[in-house]
Amino acid sequence: MLYGPLLLLNLGIFEGSEPLASWVLDDWEDNLTLSSSFGLNVHGWVADQDWFSRGGIVFQANLQNPVQAYLRRHEIPAALRNLYNDFVACLYPDVNVFTEEFHAWRSPSGPFYKVPDEARFVTRVRDLLVHEEGTELWLAAGVSRRWLAAGQKISLRQMPTTFGPVDLELDARDDEVLCRVGLPSRNPAASAWLVLRVPEPKSLAAVEIDGKPWADFDPRKGAIRLPLGKDAPLQLRARLGQQ
Repeated sequence: MLYGPLLLLNLGIFEGSEPLASWVLDDWEDNLTLSSSFGLNVHGWVADQDWFSRGGIVFQANLQNPVQAYLRRHEIPAALRNLYNDFVACLYPDVNVFTEEFHAWRSPSGPFYKVPDEARFVTRVRDLLVHEEGTELWLAAGVSRRWLAAGQKISLRQMPTTFGPVDLELDARDDEVLCRVGLPSRNPAASAWLVLRVPEPKSLAAVEIDGKPWADFDPRKGAIRLPLGKDAPLQLRARLGQQ
């Protein structure tokens, strides 16, 4: 099948940390999108000097796309690159819709006004903000670092997840990020994580939840394990320091 191996990752049949996942993604990025008998290489056969600038451009970006797989591997720059490539290649700004595929820059195949294809890009943006990994819930794990630059805000209302709707507010400031998190209660997750991908060289220095110090966080990854079982929204203050 054309996208068979990638489906195994997107459906969670193989975990992102398994060796097979690396093999599938390496083949996708370094082989199929650069030189393929299937015609997936939208630039044609790529010369060696263009290898890194033209690889990873997905032929049918709104049918199958490795964004989910990279999120589950916590390789966020790769996930963002694929999403931005999709946006640049497949958007028809005159009618504000996405097409399923394209064959060359400035020559996409559409628009076909196919609702699943138009929605796929929006779904991938949702995954950057909220996504599930088995019984775990991840919040803001895939956002671009500049989305949390000082003065920026992220706000979600009743964002659907497998576990129920989520509310999230992030207010980024010079030396801290103020957060309000309403976790889902319909089908409680086994664990929930909030990731604050602040602009480098800043990193998490200290965290408070509901006014009390909270030590369960990873400063390097910016990942905070959230306490479960509270009905009221969590109020977090994440103080920033230099790496």
